[in-house]
Amino acid sequence: ITGGSGFIGFHLAKELSKKFKVDILDNFSRGVLDKDLKNLIKNQKVNLIRFDMKKKINFQGKNYSYIFHFAATIGVTNVINNPWEVLNNNFLTTKNIIEFAQKQKKLKKFFFASTSEIYAGSLSAGVLKFPTKENQLIALSKFENNRSTYMLSKIYGEVLCHFSNLPYIIIRPHNIFGERMGMSHVIPELIRKISFSKKFVNVSNQTHKRTFCYIKDAIDLIVILMKKKTIINKTYNLADSRKEIKILDLANLLISISKKKGLILKKTMDKNQSPERRLADNSKILKDKNYKFSSKFKDNLKKTYKW
Repeated sequence: ITGGSGFIGFHLAKELSKKFKVDILDNFSRGVLDKDLKNLIKNQKVNLIRFDMKKKINFQGKNYSYIFHFAATIGVTNVINNPWEVLNNNFLTTKNIIEFAQKQKKLKKFFFASTSEIYAGSLSAGVLKFPTKENQLIALSKFENNRSTYMLSKIYGEVLCHFSNLPYIIIRPHNIFGERMGMSHVIPELIRKISFSKKFVNVSNQTHKRTFCYIKDAIDLIVILMKKKTIINKTYNLADSRKEIKILDLANLLISISKKKGLILKKTMDKNQSPERRLADNSKILKDKNYKFSSKFKDNLKKTYKW
């Protein structure tokens, strides 16, 4: 699992280590060796490899059945401030792991973590349909837009998978949330503001709409995709589309969970060019996997708030 110290990678490694030997590959440019990861690597089935994937990967004696590529330069602020690094790093890491995967003699599946951001250009161009299917026409954002570099790097990564001759699965995560997700996402950012505010809670994009997928559900979906032999060379929206919610309503819901009284929501400007709406059509992944969501959004928010 590349980027295995990160949010999704960590939870996937934790789940897979129940039955498989797992190597976590990370350079820790973003991930952290916290108490959760330290506890995980105490498991004899889990091995942590510190490695900069911008370099060629040539691990001797390794023969993997599954490779999950989650490593990437991400984060809205990071992307806007470092567009060249985003393009360069995400291309090189993907190219290098694909070339390594092509040498594996027993590889059953190669997973590439793309992004919901690939639909952002279509939204800007006014051609995005909701709920958004995987075969949605993909339009490109203006190239001089710093934020578009992440989207472009992931689109190119998807194309590399298509022509790699690997048995690939592409997933497009949509707002995965839960424990150990890091603080630079809308839910933990709102939780932090609510926790430390005495009166005002600044909220940008109050009318923007999102759906959120709890991390356990996301991992369950990935594992079933991994195990089901008939699923190969496909692209899936990784999303829970049951509840679409405005950011304003999300903030109010988190305030109710916090049980803090007298907080006032204050609208602020959006500095990150955030898309107004993300609503994935996830019928393809649910049909192919015969999966039904059972968790409740508010319960999962409570777990995340407690974390």
